[in-house]
Amino acid sequence: MSLLKQGIIEKYPLGDILFELQADSAEVYVVTTDRDDEYFNKFVLIWGDYVANVWEEEFDLLSVATARMATLLHVLEREPEGEIVGLRDVAGWATTWAMIVEQNTDTIETA
Repeated sequence: MSLLKQGIIEKYPLGDILFELQADSAEVYVVTTDRDDEYFNKFVLIWGDYVANVWEEEFDLLSVATARMATLLHVLEREPEGEIVGLRDVAGWATTWAMIVEQNTDTIETA
């Protein structure tokens, strides 16, 4: 077990690891903060670069956390091709994702 995963288990003892990936240049996890409390549960995207850096971003919705994770995976997929792609700061991510969802989904009213 990696040190990062061990640290996640210790920090979030009541949570679950919903997603984990050990890629060539990073470890990536999506974790719940408390699986038994549906009203106060958060979703945390955690990743480390196998050097000394670890990042955590907390989201209210799993869909937003996994969309952010997909953006991170996009970055990781490009690095072997020699491109330098970075993940911008999390500020505004939930708003950006909400706009993407609004523009690409339809609401159907049922009677």
